[in-house]
Amino acid sequence: MIGAIVGVGVFGLPYAFAQSGVALGLLELLLLCAALTILQLMFAEVIVQTPGRHRLVSALHVYLGDRAKWVALVCMACAVWGAMQAYMVVGGQFLSLMTGAVGDAAIQHAYVIGIVASMLIWGGLRLASRIEVLVVILLLFLFVFVIFASLPHISASALFTLHSSQWFFPFGVLLFALSGFGIVPEMKEVLGVRHKRELARAIIVAMSVIGVLYGLFSVAVVGVSGSATTPIAFDGLTVLGNTFGFLAPLLGLITVISIYLILGIELLNIFKFDFRLSHLHAWLLTTLVPIFLFAFGVREFMTIIGFVGSIFGGILAILIARSYEVMRGKGLCKQPQCINFPTPLTRMLMVVFLIGIILEIIQTRI
Repeated sequence: MIGAIVGVGVFGLPYAFAQSGVALGLLELLLLCAALTILQLMFAEVIVQTPGRHRLVSALHVYLGDRAKWVALVCMACAVWGAMQAYMVVGGQFLSLMTGAVGDAAIQHAYVIGIVASMLIWGGLRLASRIEVLVVILLLFLFVFVIFASLPHISASALFTLHSSQWFFPFGVLLFALSGFGIVPEMKEVLGVRHKRELARAIIVAMSVIGVLYGLFSVAVVGVSGSATTPIAFDGLTVLGNTFGFLAPLLGLITVISIYLILGIELLNIFKFDFRLSHLHAWLLTTLVPIFLFAFGVREFMTIIGFVGSIFGGILAILIARSYEVMRGKGLCKQPQCINFPTPLTRMLMVVFLIGIILEIIQTRI
């Protein structure tokens, strides 16, 4: 679960926290991490209590019908395209940091990332599965290294700055960085007969680890960089030395390409198996959309992940909460291990994410 959720969104968290103030950022991290944990537990109950084998879209279809199925498919496709585009942007910047290039080099490097990753996507899941565990280990090592290396350089004044007018800024970025609903069915399959006993515990532990990791990483980067914190975090950490200035972007670049590859394969399989497209057409649709959007000027990393998190992540969160509510109403949630969240809590979560969607639309239009 940690490997499925932790990704490029975490690189934007320090910048988001610097905009709102670390205290507000940590408060939103705590609240959204709790909300997403509850939603993951709700979805786990839907998966466990529903007969048969289901993934996110098919589970929503069971309880909410055809319309919800297509809304979920569209949201998932748009969310993955947006994430792939964000990976292109940040991958191009990592490559520029490694090579010392300036000016428009990051744009050219972003195209390189998109094209190379697209070629790898054609190879399918076998290639991605071989490198996923290694990449997760490298990414976690990078975060832990940054946290400990930053400790002697942290300035307390940078951590106590507050910008209350920017309170909403971290919302979409956090939602983007914390979302990973599709992994719960995979966890159930991995646990096998133990899923009824251990799935909820695994979700709680994983989300807790992710929340702590995100909080410590953001505090470390903002504590060192202060107002100079950048959207990709690392280029403001010059005090950590030249070796770090090369190693961190290198590990970041490896992470970007690998997760871009995994996301692309997941979307390709959706087009192949849910939309019945051929491998070639599914591959073209998966890989060309992010590149075309980038070519048409959609290149702001923070804008992309904030919009994707707030809008598409918010819609999926609402659908999951609603499917859990419907499942409880049908009386399926009776087994001793079933977690019965009260209806007011379910409704409150739906309202929170709906407000987030509305605020993001208003902010984007402004």
